Amino acid sequence: MFTPEFVSNELGEFVLVANHSLESTEAARLSVEYNRARILHGRSHLPSESWKCRLVYDVRGQTVSELTIDLVRAQLCDVATVEFKR
Repeated sequence: MFTPEFVSNELGEFVLVANHSLESTEAARLSVEYNRARILHGRSHLPSESWKCRLVYDVRGQTVSELTIDLVRAQLCDVATVEFKR
């Protein structure tokens, strides 16, 4: 079963929120792997492959470098629009 946090039929978009630690290289790598799999799995449960994903990382309370944010965004840009809530 797949349940995104939000679905907009009008925009053809589903939203996922990630509350993962990104404070270490290993944590960021694992988060990217998990979210990529989650997004691809989710798309298979939606009416069309053309649905877009917006992935929101909630990193409030964490010390996350701009380099890490840029790397995470770059590693997921082919499957999602990635935003960071600080």
